[in-house]
Amino acid sequence: MSEAFRKLQKKLPGCVDHFYTLFKALPFKIAGPDDYDLERAKPLINEKDAPIMAAAMTAKMDWLLSLDKHFLNEDWKGKVNFAVSTPGDFLQELVSLLKEES
Repeated sequence: MSEAFRKLQKKLPGCVDHFYTLFKALPFKIAGPDDYDLERAKPLINEKDAPIMAAAMTAKMDWLLSLDKHFLNEDWKGKVNFAVSTPGDFLQELVSLLKEES
């Protein structure tokens, strides 16, 4: 087991299997911001983080995961079309959703 998965198991016991399932099932793509979304992101967040926000907008992400306080200390509802949370909060939400489906 990699160091990242050991840390995940320590912080969120019981989530490693869900994490593996998630990353096996989801398609990944590398997304860069387009100029339009970069201009839209600049007033929303600091200059350093605007390209990350813009890339999420351009890629039409469902969820942006971050540990950066600039992303986490803001209410994004109505400002962007995706959820923003920590990876841990996302995994807890995912586990809850999977339990509801069972």
